[in-house]
Amino acid sequence: MTTMLPWMAEHDTLAQRLGVILTKLNNGQRLVISELATEFNVSARTIQRDLNVRLAYLPLERDGQTYWLDPSYLGRTTTPAILRLCEQLGAKALFPDDHESLIKLWLNPASTPVFVLAGFQLDEDDSHHQWLKPLAKAISQQLNVRLTWVGEQAEQKIEPYRLVNKRGRWYLAGVMADTPFLEPVSSIASLQQIETPSTISEPQQQLLQRLIEQEAVPTHEVVIKAASPIAHEFKLRNILPEQALIRELEDGSILLASRVFDGSQLLPVIKTYLPHLEVISPAGIQALVKRDLKALLSRM
Repeated sequence: MTTMLPWMAEHDTLAQRLGVILTKLNNGQRLVISELATEFNVSARTIQRDLNVRLAYLPLERDGQTYWLDPSYLGRTTTPAILRLCEQLGAKALFPDDHESLIKLWLNPASTPVFVLAGFQLDEDDSHHQWLKPLAKAISQQLNVRLTWVGEQAEQKIEPYRLVNKRGRWYLAGVMADTPFLEPVSSIASLQQIETPSTISEPQQQLLQRLIEQEAVPTHEVVIKAASPIAHEFKLRNILPEQALIRELEDGSILLASRVFDGSQLLPVIKTYLPHLEVISPAGIQALVKRDLKALLSRM
């Protein structure tokens, strides 16, 4: 049964519902209006509107209150009608330009589910989309990967579990050193698939599911130094996400704490206050911000 997360906005709830209905139809299921209404906690009239209006351009067949997809369309996740719906949901924008193979994995996974899309907002930073395809391949084939995180030298062996999109940001759920984790895909610096099978235990899978389904997205504390020419602005108002003053320094600059999902959240503020704002720690966030700023400046 699909879990509807409490923080999802109305549009995201609609998009999630239509996406799940599309997945069921494309997998050959016969859908009964009353059962869908119970599953999504909406009225039967709402489900009827989904099927008869919002999905009207799909080749649906009907017998009373039961709907199914024309059998000749089953598994055809790249047909114009289905790609049109993905575009309507905003799903196409979540994936790289060569999105069709990834959308197929989302709609019709061969065996292992790969993606969890909890909402369909667009992540403006697409520099990390290069990692989606190799990670999706590793997850679908249940293989391990080796990767390095931004700001770290050591290579880590990872058992990838799911690619999760929350509030428009991609996260990798997996196991590292026997510990389940959920980290931004944008924090990956390099990745290599290895031909050893992933063996995530049932208890670890349950912990990962809880990480994925929890309302709060994991955040990191970042320490930032604001130089004296701009320090007064940060004293007057909160400019950074969850901003807190740590202390004032003798040269008139101040140290601030902020909590972010990943370093790219800080880019708009840092860009505005260049060169007077500096990320002090952690090293991973500092390196991530430097990398993204370098990419930004190269496009200017």
